[in-house]
Order: sequence, then C-alpha cells, then structure tokens
Amino acid sequence: MKLDNLKLFVKTLQAGSVTQAAKELGMPKSSLSRHLTELETEFNIRLLDRRPRNLAATEAGQLLYNQAAPLMEGLEDVSDFMEGWRENPRGSLKILFPQEFFNQQVGQLAIEFMSRYKEICLTINHYSGELPINSRDYDLVFILHDSPLPASDMIIRELMSLPQGIYCSPYCATQINLNELNDLSQYEVILENNENSWQFHKRSDQNKNPKNRTETISIPVKGRLNMNSAEMRLIGAIRGMGMVKLPQYIADQQVRLGSLKQVNTPHPLEAQTVSVLYPTRMMPRKTKTFLDFIQDNIGRLHSIV
Repeated sequence: MKLDNLKLFVKTLQAGSVTQAAKELGMPKSSLSRHLTELETEFNIRLLDRRPRNLAATEAGQLLYNQAAPLMEGLEDVSDFMEGWRENPRGSLKILFPQEFFNQQVGQLAIEFMSRYKEICLTINHYSGELPINSRDYDLVFILHDSPLPASDMIIRELMSLPQGIYCSPYCATQINLNELNDLSQYEVILENNENSWQFHKRSDQNKNPKNRTETISIPVKGRLNMNSAEMRLIGAIRGMGMVKLPQYIADQQVRLGSLKQVNTPHPLEAQTVSVLYPTRMMPRKTKTFLDFIQDNIGRLHSIV
C-alpha cells in the first residue's frame, strides 16, 4: 500500500471535495483523482462516492478513514518533530582535544557554541601523547600530527597547519652548530613521551622525483627528559635542559622576551597538522553543527599562529 495515496485520501475527505483538496495540496485535480483511483484499485473496493456537489465516503471508505486519519496525523507529527530536530540540533556531544591545544580559544568557542545551541549538552576531554586510544568513544576527535596518521576506518579531515621550530635557551644556542640534520644526535633534546624522531622536509631533486616537490626526512633524536606537556617542555628549554620542538605560536612570546632562541637547521621541520576524526560520513546533525562552527571560526586560531 502506498502511504502517499492513503494520505491523499484522508486529505480529500477532510477537504470535502477533490477540487478543494487539490487546491490545498497544491497539485492538479487530475493527479489527485488518479491517486485516489489507485487506492481503490489496490483495495479492490469503492471508497468514495463522487457526487456532483460534494464528496462522501462509502461505508468502506469511512472505516478506512477512521483507521487512517490518526495514523496520518501521527506521521505528520513525526515529520514536524524531525524537521525541528534538523533545524534545532540537540542531544549530547563528546569531543576529544589534544592536551594544551589553544585551550583559552577553544574554551571561548565552546561557550559561544553553547550559547547559540541551547539544546545541546557538550563534554570536552583532553588526551596526552601522540594519538588517543579511545577515539570511538567520542563524536569528534582532534589530533595534532607531523607525520601521516596510521590507517583507520575512521574518516579523517585536515583542518589547519601549525608551523614548528626548534628552540633552546640563549646559552645553549652558543653551543649548538647544526651543519647537517644528523648532527642532532650529538645534542640533548627534550622529548614528548614515546617520541624518538623529528620530521623535516626538503626540496626534492626534480630530476629524480619530478612528481614530488618535497621529501620528508626522519632524524632520530634522544634525551633524558620526556614530558607530554608542551608548556613543561617549554620551561625545560628555557632552563637549559636541551633543545625542544614546538609549534611557533607556543614559543614566539618567549623568543620575543629573549628567553628562547630558534635554532637554525639545514631544512625546516614539517608543519604540525590539525586533523579531526569521526566514525562515519553520515554525521548526525549535532556533530556536523559543532564541526561547522569550529571551521567557521578557525580563523581565530590562525590569527594566533
């Protein structure tokens, strides 16, 4: 049974005539009559008594109307509810961010988002280290990485890049001379937990690699001090504990104050990429609304970078 035909049957009886129903429904009278005939053919029984001046239901038609009218009304309520849900996102959202990732700015964005969307409950957590281990527990997971992410069945979207540099105290800078990247192995560096190499990029020989303009070089590094917190690694570098790799926006203020110096290298570090992971392309409205909000306002993060 076609629900559209049943819906039109109910609307026609409520309107009192095929002409009036067609007008209210915004469809040709001939099309409406065809749908009503299809319904009668499907049930193999006459449902409507088409009189010259008005329309009446047969006994079978009245019985069908009595059963169908409340159901059609219920379907319209469901449609209205889903339309409201689409226009006004609601529900619970769980978001995972890296530790110390633009915390003040993201906090402000979260407050603005909550002020705009009154029917969403938002939970934001943080993780330390390179990759979270519980990504599927969250609607959106933001990740910082300077090398390609491992293969996953989750959807990955890149959002922005963060230039990076190598920094140390002014005194340490006088002791460091990096003529080649491999010279890094001679110096003490401050590492993030489980970090054992730094990624650099250089221009490729176009004769050897005409398709690739740059190539990535991975240089092993070592150090006695390992800390997941970028702020703590920054302090360690200021206190002369070795070189540290940091996004430029984190180190810039201390460079301006003279507490840090940027170390010149033969080739620049790979930029740190900010990516977002989510489990399926069929993204719920509430999740899409949050991601769209972040992307619309990501310029505020770029202004700091």
